Amino acid sequence: MSDGTLKTLTVSSFKGEVKERIREAIITGELQPGERIVETKLARLFGISQVPVREALRGLEEEGLVRSVLYKGTYVSEFVLREIYHVFLLRTQIEMTVLGLVVPTLTDRHIAELQAIVDEMAEVDGDADYRVQSGLDVRFHGRIIEWSNVETYRRIWRMLSGHVRRFISLMHPTYFTEQHKTAVEQHEELIQVLRTRNLDEIQKTFTDHVMFLWYEHGEAWLQENATE
Repeated sequence: MSDGTLKTLTVSSFKGEVKERIREAIITGELQPGERIVETKLARLFGISQVPVREALRGLEEEGLVRSVLYKGTYVSEFVLREIYHVFLLRTQIEMTVLGLVVPTLTDRHIAELQAIVDEMAEVDGDADYRVQSGLDVRFHGRIIEWSNVETYRRIWRMLSGHVRRFISLMHPTYFTEQHKTAVEQHEELIQVLRTRNLDEIQKTFTDHVMFLWYEHGEAWLQENATE
């Protein structure tokens, strides 16, 4: 275990913050698949009691990011490559449903908010940390999910997007660096199609975008890791 994301936590025992820091450490690969998570060690590192750490791990187990083994402890979940296609597919289906709710009430203010995020993407150095670049992508899509005002969609989408980010981090850690320009262009395209308010075209463009990484690399990764 390195001490990048985890080392920066100097807050009180607010469990949401603790959970988020551990979650990010797993997603970005700072905590590796199969690595044991020791509650006492994290508690000392964060300067808090074990209670919020234990509660955070319980929540992460519900997301499928950690697993508890009786009498042995808690471990970062192993990455199951053959399931990732279904994760991409489920995320796409949720975004399509949400777009059906959001597009009819989409305003210029909403689009301006998304444009500001894309402008920030464009200004980011192509060699920027993975957390920065993937974080902006999550902000863009996450805002649309939030506008649905459906908590179930928010919760499930966030869980799925975490698994997608973890997949990219573990299988293709330089993806956002190599594809920085493409990512910006794709998000600009999403904004342009949103301006049309044409739901069919919007859903098609978003589907192509969300599934892009899988279309480009997923099948090849499955073949290369056929024993997974």
